[in-house]
Amino acid sequence: MAHGETQAPGNRFGAVLRDLGASIGELLGGGKLEPEQALSIEVAFGLLGYLAGIDSIVTSHEAEFVNQLMDELQLSTRARDIAQQAFARGRKRDIVVDTELDRFLKTYPRGGGEARRLHDALYRLAASDGRLQPREKALLDAIATKLGFA
Repeated sequence: MAHGETQAPGNRFGAVLRDLGASIGELLGGGKLEPEQALSIEVAFGLLGYLAGIDSIVTSHEAEFVNQLMDELQLSTRARDIAQQAFARGRKRDIVVDTELDRFLKTYPRGGGEARRLHDALYRLAASDGRLQPREKALLDAIATKLGFA
């Protein structure tokens, strides 16, 4: 895109997903899953599940976003299984958000590229249904701070 051009919101969203997909896709080369790759998927999709279920209802928009994200990331069958299990655990509140973030930050630096991609995915999920509930905003703010973002 030439300097000064703007993208439509839908195009920007697609670009973010492609960037996220390229980053994690590189990590997930082939069917082999390295420990840090599994960690990244577990934490990201666990937090996505937690956020999606924070208002007790996972909307069709949120479910579509998560499925699209898995497709965009080109997750292997094994990685997709990990993502789905993590999402279900998060949705059921079978995770502790701070513990998951601590696990993530032991491998990836605060404010770094992986932290930014996780942050962006969570915000995109929250925006997917067109409404931001106060509990969603409070969770996103807490996660953003812990990841090193204002």
